[in-house]
Amino acid sequence: MIRTLILITIGLVAAAVQAAEAQGVAQSFDELRLLVRRGDAVTVVDVAGVETTGKIAELSSSRLVLRVRGQALDVFEADARKILHRHGDSLSNGAWIGLCTGAVLGSALIVGAVGEGHGGLALIAAAFYGGVGAGIGVGIDALVRGRQVIYASPGSGSRALSISPLVTPGRRGAVVSFRF
Repeated sequence: MIRTLILITIGLVAAAVQAAEAQGVAQSFDELRLLVRRGDAVTVVDVAGVETTGKIAELSSSRLVLRVRGQALDVFEADARKILHRHGDSLSNGAWIGLCTGAVLGSALIVGAVGEGHGGLALIAAAFYGGVGAGIGVGIDALVRGRQVIYASPGSGSRALSISPLVTPGRRGAVVSFRF
């Protein structure tokens, strides 16, 4: 019973991590148009490594117009090495991950301590620890702020490391991939 609950928790966390990782990095301005819109604040790193931060005034398939301190700055796709977008982490995914983890571990703790005949007590523990886990998840997500690469020119040498848990009835492990 406890082993099943732990495997369910690992599966839920793995699904949430893969959903968060699903948003890719655009390799053309056409793809970039799907990720940002007019008014979004971005940082452009040009081929010389110079960073310029501004708000998107216009975006076409070959040109990005940034509004920097009231001035329009044209950035052509050939001149951009990467573009970063400042974002805060969604609070809802932290709440869900914390809720599920807390509920499963809380009920598993009670079942392990007093046995399987106390379903009501396990349900109360699941509700309590699920609430505590959701609060912790929201708190952690509120602290996460950063810049995410949303565009990398195909020749920029962008690298990524991805690690995902692998849990099946016959296997347990991790899938590691490295893109360069």
